[in-house]
Amino acid sequence: MIDVFHKTVMLPLLAALMAVPVAAQQEDEEEIPERTPTVFSGPTMADSEIEDALALVREGNVEAGAETLRRLGELGNPDAFFHLAEINRLGAGKESSEDVALMYYRFAARLGHRRAALSLANILFFEGQDTEAEYKEAMEIWQKYALRGEPEAMYLLGMVYWNGEGGVLPDPVRGYGLVTKATQFEYAPAIEAEPAMREQLSLDARAKAAAFADNMALEGFDDTPLALELVTDDADTIIKGYEEAKGKQEKPENWDDVWHLEVGFAMSQEEIKKLQAKIIADPKADVKDMFSEVIENTNREGLYRLVFGPVGSMQDAVRHCVALKRVGHDCFAKPPREE
Repeated sequence: MIDVFHKTVMLPLLAALMAVPVAAQQEDEEEIPERTPTVFSGPTMADSEIEDALALVREGNVEAGAETLRRLGELGNPDAFFHLAEINRLGAGKESSEDVALMYYRFAARLGHRRAALSLANILFFEGQDTEAEYKEAMEIWQKYALRGEPEAMYLLGMVYWNGEGGVLPDPVRGYGLVTKATQFEYAPAIEAEPAMREQLSLDARAKAAAFADNMALEGFDDTPLALELVTDDADTIIKGYEEAKGKQEKPENWDDVWHLEVGFAMSQEEIKKLQAKIIADPKADVKDMFSEVIENTNREGLYRLVFGPVGSMQDAVRHCVALKRVGHDCFAKPPREE
């Protein structure tokens, strides 16, 4: 078992990923089904104009080359916008501007340019201002391209989940599943990282990761770590991560004053904590928007009860109890105590 909050496998240097040549090859349109068609008469004409523009840049006539690229981009050519982004990021013949580069990366990405989208995500996540909005945008791009079978996106997303970066909780099973999926495409960084990750996971955890990787489109990307109980015996670690994710909200001072759920029966403190951790780690239990607490059973000394809440109404309490019962837990909807 591993301590999932210890970053044992780190992200490699991203210089190779970020250093995309200015004269990048045009993307295969079949990889991006929804890519917006250009209005050019054919790819040869577009390629020729782009090459002419890049030749001007290399010769030092940056403004003329950039103007041609802007014109082609406005006509719907994503490669033109991508090259404009690279010129502004690298400062080719002019002062670099990350803000302008990000603008053009976004334009190209919206037109279906794979490399522009991935470069945008990499810059936002690893070189950005460490904001929630940047992390969210980067994660959404990686998730989108991971579902399309892009190994770079799978690998980077997997490592972020494994390490718990960018405001997400450590999610080693999901992370390992993504990295192993990337190895199937012979993606070198994933092949290098996978053995060290594999050694830290049990057979059951690796099987769960493989199942996630094979059904990624159906499983999706949940905020709750996947099968965390398979990678740590430390229930307190799971519970701590869950509580930290609740933000600055306050749990009820008195559970008897609100609608809440009681799950399971009176148990020892050790048993009830294991149950609490198991439920929190299961996204199908549908408790991620609620607080949880182990409280002493006033009627039976030495035994404890598990509560989740608050919930807004009897209907909400019943709905949540149904979800818990479907995954095998006894649940009782408890109303506020009458004065």
